[in-house]
Amino acid sequence: MKVHIYALCWNEERMLPYFFRHYDGVAERYFIFDNDSTDRSIEMLKTNPKVTLERFEIVGDSFVSAALKHYNECWKRSRGQADWVIVCNIDEHIYHPNLKRYLRTCKNLGISLIIPYGYNMVSDRFPRTSRPLCESLKCGMREPSWDKPQIFDPNKISEINFAPGRHAADPVGEVITPRNARVKLLHYKYLGMEYLLRRNFELKSGLRPLDIKNRWGHQYLWDREANTEEYQRVKANSVLVL
Repeated sequence: MKVHIYALCWNEERMLPYFFRHYDGVAERYFIFDNDSTDRSIEMLKTNPKVTLERFEIVGDSFVSAALKHYNECWKRSRGQADWVIVCNIDEHIYHPNLKRYLRTCKNLGISLIIPYGYNMVSDRFPRTSRPLCESLKCGMREPSWDKPQIFDPNKISEINFAPGRHAADPVGEVITPRNARVKLLHYKYLGMEYLLRRNFELKSGLRPLDIKNRWGHQYLWDREANTEEYQRVKANSVLVL
């Protein structure tokens, strides 16, 4: 069972160790496209032997449009090479107690697209643990907008046709989904106010004029008060997810 994982990276040195701890037991290969990180991300990516590292360059006046074009094409190199691809962000962890076995079962049943149940995971502070985050940070808020169609068979899906942000897609090909997905998308973004504010401020600087006009990534433009309100909302509505 061969699984390839595709992700963009920009200044993710804090999250990369957790990303690898979560996926190393599942991924045969990672294809990571770095957008000129200025922290230790590139150094860290180069130390993982499963990583194929390439550069992601933004062309035009929209980061989201450039990323969308990239996401809709990058995974096609896995055709004939992998059974499944996962197209995700570094802070998105696909969870199942035995993900590889579940994917093998889905493959045998002819399933070609899996849409996980999304959760915004939350903690009081950024973690300091040597374990995968799914073993230590288990509370979050159910968020249907994070039911992202990003696990699929590259040999049966001819075009994925993601919408901006990959929150939806219009796939073409032999599209077969399970009646009830048994996987979760754990979005590890609300890891204490300090981390949330710092990361959103950082991502704000990556937005371009068309992104702002279309309100793509509008949450990165929030002030401290709005970010605090959202963090408190997620925390107040969190439940034990795992």
